[in-house]
This record gives sequence, C-alpha cells and structure tokens, in this order.
Amino acid sequence: MEISIRKKIWGTAVSLILVLLIAPAVFWLICAGIDRAVGYNRLVGEPWASIVAGAFAIVGIFWILWAWSYLLYVGKGLPLEVFGRPLHATKILVTTGPYGYTRNPMVLGLLFLITAVAFYRGTLTGFVGIFIVGVGAWVYLAIFEEKGLVSRFGEKYEHYRRSVPLLFPKLNTYVHPVEELRT
Repeated sequence: MEISIRKKIWGTAVSLILVLLIAPAVFWLICAGIDRAVGYNRLVGEPWASIVAGAFAIVGIFWILWAWSYLLYVGKGLPLEVFGRPLHATKILVTTGPYGYTRNPMVLGLLFLITAVAFYRGTLTGFVGIFIVGVGAWVYLAIFEEKGLVSRFGEKYEHYRRSVPLLFPKLNTYVHPVEELRT
C-alpha cells in the first residue's frame, strides 16, 4: 500500500518536529533545570561554545535529514515508531545512503544535536546528559527496534546487522551480498 501524500506530509512534519525541535528543547530544559538546582556554571566560554555548537548542529541536522529522506523515498515508509512498532513501516530494508554507515543515522543525528545543546549551554549537565541519552538510545534500539526489524526482514536484516554498527558509523559503507544485488 502506497503512502498517501497526506500521510507523507504529516509523517514528515511530526518526525522532523520531534527530532529537530522537541527533543533538543526538552534536553535544554532538563539541563537548565539541573544547572539551576545544583548551581553549575559554564565550563565552555563564548564564542567557542557557539561555534562548536553550530558545527555539531549542522552535522546532526544533515544526518537526520539524510536518513529521513532514505526511509521515505527508498524504504517507502515513515520514520515514526513507538516502542518498536512502526506507524507506517518501510516496505524495503534500507541499507544504502546513511544506513550503509550506521543502522541508526537519525539517532546519531539526534546525539549530534544534543551535543550542540550541551556545548551551547557549556555546563557539565549537558555533557553528562549526552552519555545518558546515548546509553538510553542504545538500550531502546537493542530491545525494541532490532526485534521488529528482524521479524520483518529476517536473514536480510541479520546479515545487515552483522555488517553495520548499531549507532556509531564505520568509515566504509555496507557491501550488499551478491544474491541481494540480483533481486
């Protein structure tokens, strides 16, 4: 079943708003609250905090948009899921583009965005928060998302999973098995 234009627009809007705006804003608010409660001061001063934050934000946005476009146009689905249950699952296992380097480029992009927030805030809370969010994402992906993908794509996904890292990208891209290229 093809995704309707309306679902593409809503799915795009919701996923990009969640990942590009809401998640970094919530991270900011949590860090700011902890900083106020504990009385943390800035560790990283201006203008370097803003310059480094901008660089991390650009890289994060790049990974997110690149991954999103591949799920929508190559995978024929939307990048929305709740606890491993996709709201409009991809029909095709996407293993090219950003997915040739990491199995979760959108999460990688989100980690870059919250790293940008941490640098911009310049306090210890943000840098500890990156680690906590990263571990939480790793656990979520391993428990929920991986199981759903194995059940949907079987051995194809198993081969891909053995070849491509979960989160942190490798420098060379995924090489498809010969029989996969023929189909």
